[in-house]
Amino acid sequence: MKAEMIEVGTLERDVGASLKRAIEDELDWEHLPYTHASTFSNVSLINADRMGWEADVMLTDGTPMQMHVKLDEDRKGYTNSTFTDGAENGRAVCRIEETGADSCHMSFRFFIPEDSPFPRDMAGPFYAEMFGRLVDEDEPKMMHRTAALRAGGKIHKERREALLPNGDAVQVPRYCPHQGLPLDCEPDSNGTMTCPWHGYRFDAQTGKCVSGQIKSWRNSAG
Repeated sequence: MKAEMIEVGTLERDVGASLKRAIEDELDWEHLPYTHASTFSNVSLINADRMGWEADVMLTDGTPMQMHVKLDEDRKGYTNSTFTDGAENGRAVCRIEETGADSCHMSFRFFIPEDSPFPRDMAGPFYAEMFGRLVDEDEPKMMHRTAALRAGGKIHKERREALLPNGDAVQVPRYCPHQGLPLDCEPDSNGTMTCPWHGYRFDAQTGKCVSGQIKSWRNSAG
């Protein structure tokens, strides 16, 4: 028999990005182990569509679980549920209100199973702290994404200098060709640059996406 879910806490949070960007961010399962590297060590997608996704995730402490994200029908909120061995162990329900062209307010309610071993008086603060931290990490990403969309394709022509392991200087993009987010990383000992937002990896000398998700960048900025 499915356990009844009981409410254990809430969180109210103002965000410097639009409702549309907040929803886009929630649908972005790929960023979990990178933007949220302190919480997640791995994510493996099961399925996804425009209304949500399901994935196997691994926490940094080695705990495996399954995560389901489902948007509300009006696309102004979502439910994020986690499962262990097929049983739901936690749920966050979020509604989002647009408060400006580049701002919104997120209201979270947190639930655990009635028979959960997690003490109720500890569960609420735990979820509020965790989701508050996740939003803190997501907010810069949403703001950078807003700026990238407004700037358009011209940002992909911007270059900066980076050094290869042998000391040679190369020109690399200031912004990742994936979503236009800042490519604030340097070549590693293999000459590979790993985007800090989604983990896409690029050969710094040739621009090739060695992880295979997208096309290479052009060596010339023109």
